[in-house]
Amino acid sequence: MNAIALRPKTVWGEYAVALGVFVGASLLNLWLQKWTGYQAIALVNLLAVVLLALFVGRGAILFGTTLTAFGWDFLFAPPRFSFHVAGFYDKMMLFTYFVVALTVGQLTARLRAQRESEIKSKLLAESERLSRTLLNSVSHELRTPISAITGAASGLRESGGLSVVQQKLVVEIETASGRLNRVVQSLLSAARIQSGQLHPKLDWCDVRDVLRAALRETAELTEGHPLETTIPAGLPLVKMDFVLMEQALANLVANAATHTPPKTPIDVTVRITPAKLVLEVGDRGPGLPPDQLDRIFDLFHRTPRAKPGGTGLGLAIVKGFIEAHGGRVQAANRSGGGALFRIVLPATNPPKLPDESS
Repeated sequence: MNAIALRPKTVWGEYAVALGVFVGASLLNLWLQKWTGYQAIALVNLLAVVLLALFVGRGAILFGTTLTAFGWDFLFAPPRFSFHVAGFYDKMMLFTYFVVALTVGQLTARLRAQRESEIKSKLLAESERLSRTLLNSVSHELRTPISAITGAASGLRESGGLSVVQQKLVVEIETASGRLNRVVQSLLSAARIQSGQLHPKLDWCDVRDVLRAALRETAELTEGHPLETTIPAGLPLVKMDFVLMEQALANLVANAATHTPPKTPIDVTVRITPAKLVLEVGDRGPGLPPDQLDRIFDLFHRTPRAKPGGTGLGLAIVKGFIEAHGGRVQAANRSGGGALFRIVLPATNPPKLPDESS
């Protein structure tokens, strides 16, 4: 066993261990005093404090040091069974014992805490590595059977001669395959973000094209939700990765459609300034729990009142994609009810397009 495994789980448990060490050391010293002087007994107590520091925190070390020091004075130093310290030598020894015991105990506790921290960091790093490996492996392994299922469903549809029930079953297979494919795509995106292998391919893009592609991607989910888009005229080109931005916007729109009642509107607003591009996706649903706003973009995090069936990946992917662009994403509650997600991207002067008249 190591010190980490033996360490008590509660603060009171640590103080109980310190008391036990004091009692044990005192009993040992009562037996040893037949052969040693009372000065040597102080060294036994010092060793007990050092051993105690391997298993308890600083408060318990101070408690143990105080017990062993005054226990030595009361039980062994002359005059015995009194806290009076008679000689100058004994006073110096008691003071020195306190200083040495506390210093050694604190250093030992600090080294143990540093070792525990290093072990936790290694375990966390290994856990993250295994998590990324698992995400990546599972995602790639699932793509092949999904492609086979999708291809088989398309083949059945194109073969003709299907009954109404069979056609309905084919539609359900294709819908479920599409949903599963989106989950796999999210897993792959999360794995890329976690591994630090996400490198946006920046190019000058028309934000309206990116938004149209995102709305086409989420057309099935937003059916029944009025979509209101506000895009200023003469919007310049913005440097971004078209695919990553499309998926980020699609995730925000899908999130709004999933977590709001039917027929509630979804608003998409685009604003541009000389230094930044702002895209906002808002809804009129129940909004976000205020105590969850700081964790809403964490990987696999889902709010307590979220609908079942989600993966907790969508908003984490949005955050990873936007930050890869050098931007930021924020979540807030709207004043009139509902949630608002704001993407802010750096915007530079677009290139001059050639004159079409020439």
